[in-house]
Amino acid sequence: MSTETVLVIGANRGIGFELATRFLKRGYKVFGTYRPQTKEDVSVAELKSTGVQTIELDYGDEASIIDAAKTLDGAKLDILINCGAIYNTWDEKPFIEQTADDLLSHFKINVVDNPRIITMSSDFASIADNTGGNVCYRISKSGVNQLTRTMAIDLGKLGSRVKTLAVHPGWLQTKMTEWTGDDDMDECMSSLVEVVARFGTAEGADIPNGGYVKWNGDIMAY
Repeated sequence: MSTETVLVIGANRGIGFELATRFLKRGYKVFGTYRPQTKEDVSVAELKSTGVQTIELDYGDEASIIDAAKTLDGAKLDILINCGAIYNTWDEKPFIEQTADDLLSHFKINVVDNPRIITMSSDFASIADNTGGNVCYRISKSGVNQLTRTMAIDLGKLGSRVKTLAVHPGWLQTKMTEWTGDDDMDECMSSLVEVVARFGTAEGADIPNGGYVKWNGDIMAY
């Protein structure tokens, strides 16, 4: 039974839902957000039924962020997990067919987020393992890795104890991926919860602050 508090951004479906409910079962106090536009969606009702404390939040809207912070009412957060992201199937088209707006829309959602902080990255963020295609998604997720590393360095210079980590959760069948994916949800999420729980502790010394790791804790190549 844990006494820690977790805030999961984008908790009403997919990876966010899996993580929020798994942390809840482990005894964590869990807050989970959903976008105001989806409040009538069945996924939000399902999230509420689990016992996760829900909050409306659209982090593309600063006023919504402020309102969400007021809802938290000063609650101490130990872990913030950002699962909000977009992935468009049209992103598979070649680079020369992408527009500036395509790229900026990915950056707004996938990179610019609120600053132990865990952010969902992707194996597509890796430059070393780039196989081409999906350029907007790749660039934006590489930005997530850069943001994660920069926050770790800057927070360290300020003497902050906050640590940051970018994780590849696996290629999973979710609504965002249009239910395509080769990895097993239960295996990946069970392992990822363990990684998040260990990160920033003596037991998790193998997981680097500002690092980029796979769902099982394996360090990935930038």
